[in-house]
Amino acid sequence: MQISFRPLMIGDLATLRAWFEDAELSRRLSFPTDEWFAYVTNGEPARCWVAMQGDQLIAEVQVDRDGAERGYLDLAVCPDLRGRGFGAAVLSAFLSGPGQAYPILEGRIEPDNAASLACCRHCGFALLPEPDADGFIQAVYKMPRHAFGEF
Repeated sequence: MQISFRPLMIGDLATLRAWFEDAELSRRLSFPTDEWFAYVTNGEPARCWVAMQGDQLIAEVQVDRDGAERGYLDLAVCPDLRGRGFGAAVLSAFLSGPGQAYPILEGRIEPDNAASLACCRHCGFALLPEPDADGFIQAVYKMPRHAFGEF
């Protein structure tokens, strides 16, 4: 599966917003408002990419930077593609592409979101055993070149 990434553009909003008609996605992530778009396209501290397969937008990836080393990751996959391995494929491609700019990536996942937990496990994230103060499972990925303190 060939996946490419490009920065989110204003023309992508209609597609992303249509995805939020899906109850599962709208329960897990916040609707992409105009304010959100301004936040993720204004440079640091947040960035947002769309994952493309050919000319089809298949996912959206947002990273909020926290300091020089850590980024907080959100991933939304087109609901029509759910359950077919696209989440893991996009996340894996992101980790070997734009995600390399972040020595440590962290996701916060609701304990009942088995698909996201499995996706993170499949892509090499460590799942912390206890939920955080907000009840989320923390999934942490250290870029291989940084895993042994080599920054």
